[in-house]
Amino acid sequence: MDPDFPLFLGGMLAAICGAVAVLVYVVALPGSAVVALAYAFGGLGIVFLLCGMLAALGLWVYQN
Repeated sequence: MDPDFPLFLGGMLAAICGAVAVLVYVVALPGSAVVALAYAFGGLGIVFLLCGMLAALGLWVYQN
């Protein structure tokens, strides 16, 4: 497997979570509990990106 695939997959999932986080944040009323949901989606996007980067690094080290 190419190390680019997990990086691409993690980046795409992070972009989707980021887009959802922005949409929820824009629609939510200031001070409402829904803002926490936007932050949660943003955090989930960061986790997806980090997992993709870690998997790509692991595959690169394994192949080299």
